[in-house]
Amino acid sequence: MREENFSSQNVKLFITAISRRGSSGTGYTVGLSDGSSFFVSTAFFEENNLSVDLEIDEDLLELLEVESESIEALKKAGDLISRAEQSSHGLFLKLKKKDYSDSACKFAVDKVVASGLLNDERYAEFWISARLRSHPEGKSKLYAGLLSRGVASEKAKLALENCVSEEDLLCAVLSAGNKLLTKYEKTDQKLQNALYRRGFSSREIKYFLDNIDV
Repeated sequence: MREENFSSQNVKLFITAISRRGSSGTGYTVGLSDGSSFFVSTAFFEENNLSVDLEIDEDLLELLEVESESIEALKKAGDLISRAEQSSHGLFLKLKKKDYSDSACKFAVDKVVASGLLNDERYAEFWISARLRSHPEGKSKLYAGLLSRGVASEKAKLALENCVSEEDLLCAVLSAGNKLLTKYEKTDQKLQNALYRRGFSSREIKYFLDNIDV
């Protein structure tokens, strides 16, 4: 729509207002003569020498749109991270669902990673701990779950090594197995098959069968 205004109607746009953005003043809100406004960083503001009455050509308008969308995506990323631990891939997908462009999503994810607010290793360990509590599984299933959430293979393996001990897996198979006993008999092969599907090894399943009292 803006491109049509420039090309077919030759409408001139210029900056009508500039104000500091947020209580910390880490950026600006730039208002244009058509009533639109854009969020920009201090670096962008200074690099483009923005000032009231500055005429906005098509190239600068495009830069303003890209910059503002990136800033908004970064704000949304911060909101999502404040609610729950995120993976970089998962955060990217959530931002995409908010209709931000790929470049804006990547900008936001890269920024929060660089700031330390988002860390895939930390997310992986948090997810494993939560998963073992809510839905106990074996290592292979936990690994697959991390991959499906966009955690890189090497980071998933490292997280499993760091926070899943042999004792954790034995506790997990006991918990999972005892829940399955409400559906299957101890001698039912379906019980073992269900535990295999949950990623437990033959040794772990044997441990469960040797330690149940039914």
